[in-house]
Order: sequence, then C-alpha cells, then structure tokens
Amino acid sequence: MDIRTVMLMLAVGSTLFGLLLVIFKLDRNNPHHIPFWTFAKFLQAAGSFLMYLRPGTFDTLTVLACTALLLGCVYETWTILYLTGEKIVKRSVHVLTTAGIILVCILAIFMNETYKSGVIFLLQSVFYFLPGLLLLFKSEIKSPLQKLLGICYCFSGIVFLTASIICLGFPNQVNQLQGHPISSMIPCVSYCIFLMSALILLMLAKERSDMQIKVIQETLHKSALRFQQIVENSIEGIVIFDKDYKVTFANKNMASLLGYTVDELLGRPYISFFPESQLDIYRQQKSLRKKGEDSVYECRLLRKDGQTNWFLVSAQAILNESGNFEGSFAILTDINSRKEMELIMEESNRQLTELSNKDSLTGIANRRRFDAILGHEFSKLSRTHSQLSLIMIDIDYFKEYNDFYGHVMGDECLRQIGNVLDEVLGKTVHLAARYGGEEFACILPDTDINSAVDIAAKISKRIQDLKIEHKKSSVSRYVTASFGVTTVKYSPDIFLDEIVCMADKLLYKAKVSGRNRIEFAEFQKQPN
Repeated sequence: MDIRTVMLMLAVGSTLFGLLLVIFKLDRNNPHHIPFWTFAKFLQAAGSFLMYLRPGTFDTLTVLACTALLLGCVYETWTILYLTGEKIVKRSVHVLTTAGIILVCILAIFMNETYKSGVIFLLQSVFYFLPGLLLLFKSEIKSPLQKLLGICYCFSGIVFLTASIICLGFPNQVNQLQGHPISSMIPCVSYCIFLMSALILLMLAKERSDMQIKVIQETLHKSALRFQQIVENSIEGIVIFDKDYKVTFANKNMASLLGYTVDELLGRPYISFFPESQLDIYRQQKSLRKKGEDSVYECRLLRKDGQTNWFLVSAQAILNESGNFEGSFAILTDINSRKEMELIMEESNRQLTELSNKDSLTGIANRRRFDAILGHEFSKLSRTHSQLSLIMIDIDYFKEYNDFYGHVMGDECLRQIGNVLDEVLGKTVHLAARYGGEEFACILPDTDINSAVDIAAKISKRIQDLKIEHKKSSVSRYVTASFGVTTVKYSPDIFLDEIVCMADKLLYKAKVSGRNRIEFAEFQKQPN
C-alpha cells in the first residue's frame, strides 16, 4: 500500500466520519454536539485528498494539504480536551495555533525536501501526543475507552516522531528507504490507528452522551423530589384543578386548612367549598381562568365542619401548547385571623365615627356632623339647582327651666326633644342635630319653604304634646320652642354662612315676638 492510496483512503474515511458526526449533531435525542469534531474531520479529509492529488514535489498544493491535515489534528485535540472535561479553548488560542501552522507550512517551502517532511511529521507527533497524554494521565478519567484512545494517540505520536527523527537526523538514508517495505509502515500504521481511534471516539461520544442523559435524568429526579418536599412542607395550601375544576392534587396543608385528608379532597369540585354568598366570586374567577388570566383574590371557603374561613387565593391558569385551558393552579393562605381583626377594626372605626358625629346627650347629630352635612348639601345646589331649607330651634326659657328644675331634669328635657326631632324626620334625607346648649337645627334638602314650615309646625306640636311642665315659662304651662325657617335656591352670589345667619335672625325674631312661634322667609341676597 503506497502513500497516495493511504491518503485517498484517509480522505474517504474522514469524509464518511464527518457525515456521521453531522447526523449525530442533528439527533435531537443527543443532549448536545461535540464542538470542533466535525470541522476537524472535514479538514483531515480535505488535507488527505490534496495529498493524494499532489505531485511528487513539495509545492503550494502540498502546503495547503499539510495545513489542512495539521489543523484537523489540532481541532481533534480540542475535541479530546472537551471530552475529558476541560474548558472549551478560547478563540485567541484558535487564531494563534492556526497562524502558527500556516507559517510553518509556508516556511517549509524553502526547506530541503527531507527536512520539510520531518517538520510536518514532528508537528503531527506533537498533536497526537498532547491528547494521548491527557487521556492517559488525567486523574479524573476512569473510562477504559479513554485510556485505550490515549494509547492509540500516543502510539500515533511515536510513529510520527520516529518518522520525524529519521527525516531530520538521517536525511541521507531517507532516499535509500524509498520502495523499502518499511517506508509503507508509517501510512499503514497511521491508517489502522485512524480506524481504531475513530471507532473508539464514536464509542466514547456515545458513552458521554449516555452519561449526560443519566445526569440530566438524575437532576430532574432530584428536582422533582425537592419540589415535592417544598410543596408538601409549604405553610401555604397548594391545590391543582383539572379543566372541570375538580381537585387533582392537594398538599397536606391544603387538606388541613379545610379539615379534610388529602384523599378526601381529590376529585372534589372546587365549587363545593364555596358558600352561597361566595358563588359570584367562584363564577367570576372560573371565567377569568378559562380566558387564561391569573388573579389574586379573597374569599370565604367552607370547611368540612361547616365553618367558613377567609383565604387569600393566588390562582394561575394552566394552558396546553395550543393555549387551551387545561386546569388551574392555586396557592391559598389562611387570612381568617386578619379578616376578623379587619372586621373588628372596621366596626370600631364605625363606632368611633358615629360617636364623633353624635351628641352624647340626645343621641342625634352633633354640631360637627351638622356643619359637615350642611356644607355637603350646599355644594350640591350648584349641580342640582334645587333648594335647601334650614330650621333653627330654641327651647323657650330653658335657662329658667334649668335653674328651677335642676340640670338633671334639664338634660332629660333635651333628650325628649331630641327624640321628637328624630321621630319627625325619621329615615329621610333630612338631618336633625343639636346645635348647642338648648338650640337644635334641621337640614332639609330638596325642600321648599312651605314644606319646611309644615315640618317645623309638626315638631312644635310634638314638643307641646310631651307636656313637659314648665312653671317658669311666660308663654305656656309646658315646654315650648321658637323656630326660624329659611329656604335658599342656588345662586353663585350666596355663601353658606349667610344662610345660617338668616335662619338665626328669623329665630331671634320669633323669640322677641313672643316665643312659641315660627318665623320663616325665603333667603334673599341683601344688596351691599
């Protein structure tokens, strides 16, 4: 077997091997391809084919052939480094190595024919020894295939090193070896080692691929176990529903929160945990999930014992690859204590608000509430263009009543009159308030002057019907009251204080006119 035949066989073998690696790379079941390997084989194929085509002399074509062959050896060395677990070679190393090989091959043109071959053989021996020694002596390597491959590479390095020594050390004897059987040993041995190395490399790659798949499977298994532990030991309730909203998974805490066992929860419809008052929430959330939308919401859920607890629910839709709804995933947090506290706080705030707006003696609105409502109703006039009436009330000779009957009886008198106001105005939009001391006031939205006077007359009669004895009154044997009534229609020139002042003037007029009477008038802006 001459060297040209060996080169042709190497070219064909490297090409077929490169095609196999392309198929290997395209296999989706393979975790990932081996970098540089395919490129190395196609470079070796190109170099071997050029060596087959070259003439007997060392020319430019030979330089290209040697460059391709040596670069193929270099990139195969990078492949071996990767297979042994080393880091991928940096781009700068690629550039420098390629430039060095091209420079050496160009310089070889100017060398003696024998020296040229010796230099090329020396470089090839280096690129076979490097991966061979790495495969043999790297301490982490335990695979027999890697050891065997290392022996093959080292043996190839020895063959090429021997050839280099002969060419560089004994140039005169090289020509004498032409045609001798020993001259065919190098290409023959190289080809045999190539076949063996190729087979071992494929086996090694398969072994590495299987090992990586095993590692991935183990990692996934560990992740699944870790996830299961996290889910099971989570302080939150975790539940998964199918597309029909039936429970397919629930952790122990979810079952505990609802008073069930995990087995009891499986297969139960989600709607069975909702009391009647919460069904609207269920329907709303179900609709959102089927649209693929996520949400966070609060709701009450039924426990096994019939009690209801508040939960904060963080729900996510589960969609398939086509985007169709396949179920739902939810994390539930027990917020029952928080909600109870919120309800207590709300009730406390309501009571505090009520107390701050109520007169402690009579139970009707106080001056603070009166001022707020009057301001609110007055501001509405600009939008509604309706009318607002105001009644100011003063108990006749109340100071004399207090002095004669005492403060206890005076307070009781005020309470009874407060009850009268509350009863007369009832549950309407009108407001009765204690304005201060023995004075009371009524706010009557959307009420004209005649209706306001009728209400004042009704209050007056109900006060007299109480028949609260008043011996110090000069107008009646019983407690009476004086009234000032005014009505205002919207005008941008009218101010709130003017209305109160008008009602107060009418009240004063009623008092100086003999008391126990009603004075009224529609508000008219006085010219300046």
